[in-house]
Amino acid sequence: MNSFSRIPAIGLRLVGIFVGVMVLTSSVPAQGGSGAGSTNRSSGNASHTVRGKIYLPSGSLPEQRIRVVLELNTGGIAGETFSDSVGNFEFRSITSNSYRVVIPSDGRVYETTQEPVDVYGNFSRTFTVQIYLRDKDPEIVAKPKGMMVSAAEFSQNVPKDAIKLYEKGEKKSREGKPEEAIPLFLDSLKVFPDYLLALSKLGEQYVITQKLPEARAAFEKALAVNSKYPLAHINLGMLLCQLKRYPEAIEHLETANKQDESYPMAHLYLGLALMEKQPADYDQAERELLKARALGGQKMAYVRKHLFNLNYRRQALDKAAQSLEEYLKEAPDAPDAASVRDMLVKVKKMIARKSGQAEQSQKP
Repeated sequence: MNSFSRIPAIGLRLVGIFVGVMVLTSSVPAQGGSGAGSTNRSSGNASHTVRGKIYLPSGSLPEQRIRVVLELNTGGIAGETFSDSVGNFEFRSITSNSYRVVIPSDGRVYETTQEPVDVYGNFSRTFTVQIYLRDKDPEIVAKPKGMMVSAAEFSQNVPKDAIKLYEKGEKKSREGKPEEAIPLFLDSLKVFPDYLLALSKLGEQYVITQKLPEARAAFEKALAVNSKYPLAHINLGMLLCQLKRYPEAIEHLETANKQDESYPMAHLYLGLALMEKQPADYDQAERELLKARALGGQKMAYVRKHLFNLNYRRQALDKAAQSLEEYLKEAPDAPDAASVRDMLVKVKKMIARKSGQAEQSQKP
């Protein structure tokens, strides 16, 4: 099912890819010695820290210690440690290089998972990485490709005539002809007014054609038919984001994730809404954006740009730069790659300037 909730939103202007320059006042995180339980073997002039947090496939925190390995991209182990009981881990005294943080599979619950991290700089810095473990059974966290049917949809006994009209409308939708798809979905609903798929697709076409009140009515009708239909919650939540009604959007998106957490766009838009609400919840927003990227795979590399915005807003320049670097690794030929590289250069200059200022302030 090519649903509105599984593709990038149309016309949303929630967050600009690059925010304007702001005055930064936060200091560079202080560095320490070797962490307890680690076996780091790297050394060099600059001593960096790699710090992170682990999340289970469900998005919850682990309740036991988990083995963490820091590997060099060129081969070899740079460090090994165990997380604490809520998923925090840290490697200290790390030299500049390209690494990957690896969580080996436990053989039962989660697969081996890894996340790249580039460590660089002439002054001590902290690099942060968050890792969402992949479930041992992929069916639990990601639905199979192709037609995706929820329990709510499956339980409906839809007349054949309604299905035929729906399929014609869905074909027009795939062809990018929303104005031709809308009448077909409406005809399908005349045959079977409670047809969840038709209501959802009708709402999507209304969004594309900027008929937002009609779209909202379609999604709300679907929820009136079945309040446990996650797709309607997701579509309505995304629409409410477009209308800048963030608290309502958050409510629907959180409900959808409780019902079915396998929709990447639900996590993405929940993260964006959490960034925009007052006061913003950047920590939870970051978790949702990372979950969206983990579920969506390579096609959702653009989530890294939202993570840049988030970290820039909270003045975490190291993580902001890291987000841009990860985006360029995942989408090196993207149309905006040149502008992203330019922004990365600017952010690195800001980091270097802050580091120089911090070094000067420490001199007697």
